[in-house]
Amino acid sequence: MSDRPLVSVVVPFFNSELHISACIESLLGQEDVGGCFEVLLINNGSQDGSAAVVERYDELIVLDESTPGAYAARNAGIRKARAPLIAFTDADCVADPDWLRSIREGMEDEALGILLGHCRYPREATLPLRLLGAYENAKAEYVIDHCPPAHHFAYANNLAIRASVFEEVGLFKEWRRAADSELLHRLTARQPNLRRAFCPSMRVTHMEFLEARERVRRLSLYTQTNSKIETFRELGLRQRLGVLGCLLKNR
Repeated sequence: MSDRPLVSVVVPFFNSELHISACIESLLGQEDVGGCFEVLLINNGSQDGSAAVVERYDELIVLDESTPGAYAARNAGIRKARAPLIAFTDADCVADPDWLRSIREGMEDEALGILLGHCRYPREATLPLRLLGAYENAKAEYVIDHCPPAHHFAYANNLAIRASVFEEVGLFKEWRRAADSELLHRLTARQPNLRRAFCPSMRVTHMEFLEARERVRRLSLYTQTNSKIETFRELGLRQRLGVLGCLLKNR
């Protein structure tokens, strides 16, 4: 890794032994990035074999964060990151080989501050979960492209943010969930003209979920936390119909 990385990849992990090796391999195997990059793995108190897996890779920067919570771990990574672009994914996600290239190309527009990517589920996932994933991606694309900022949200398992954004508005709130969306709303208040975009070629596979009911349960928890963001508004009927239209268009 060079002294001047183009992108810093931040990955928190907690008891992630099942998937973390696949995650790391996908990051170290990135193709045609267009520059060098660094990968920061932050151990958030794992008690399984995750740390032992991470130690097998000399190419990584490994940090420890004792404060519980993925956002506290992400903040530890942000503090150590050296690149002007910071990319986030999770230890249970596998990035496509051109993930970092898509981030670099997507962030060439300096008026763009935040880039959200496409998240899919494993091939062995149930059909209802894969349909739900298609809806989630259509929702992210439609909301970012067509809805006012009050409806915008983010997700840190596939996200890229300019380091200058954190310098301007500060780090993530150390909430249990939805601090990525809170950061987006904080940024809107401070820099309303700084754009955000959805990048369909910026893809990761979320390995944690195989059934729709597990994912729906998690989404309901995010809905509860979003209510803590004063400026956040859930989609109305018209916007939800717009998401369905986007979904049908992309099929």
